Amino acid sequence: MEVKYLNQEEFKVDVKHFSAYIKKIDKAIEVMNGILNVVFVNDKYIRALNKAYRGKDEPTDVLSFSYGPEDLIGEVYVSVETAGRQAKEYKHPLSDELIRLIVHGILHVHGYDHEKDEDYKLMLEVEKEVLGKDLADIVL
Repeated sequence: MEVKYLNQEEFKVDVKHFSAYIKKIDKAIEVMNGILNVVFVNDKYIRALNKAYRGKDEPTDVLSFSYGPEDLIGEVYVSVETAGRQAKEYKHPLSDELIRLIVHGILHVHGYDHEKDEDYKLMLEVEKEVLGKDLADIVL
């Protein structure tokens, strides 16, 4: 899986250390071949997506779209504004919050979910493996 980051310059996101976590995802789960786009957006943009695709007229931190095992396998949209607020709330750097959201989104693209208790436990287990206990224990 090749990961492309879009809008990182606009939002001044340093993506250099993200690749180590992407490699950990590759080891933790069977990833699809293809390109996955991670798109950094503001609250206004993600709110529009959230309303259009989930019927929720509010910003959220991350949204994922899976397109299947073709050339483009999915997209993960991350609100940098919401991530910034959450980073302050959880008292860790913005880069930690962004990677937490990216990993969470990538797992959704690969079919992981947290609607049922057993699915939540499985997804959290993989997140802990990839992120380490401290970042994965923060509220999903």
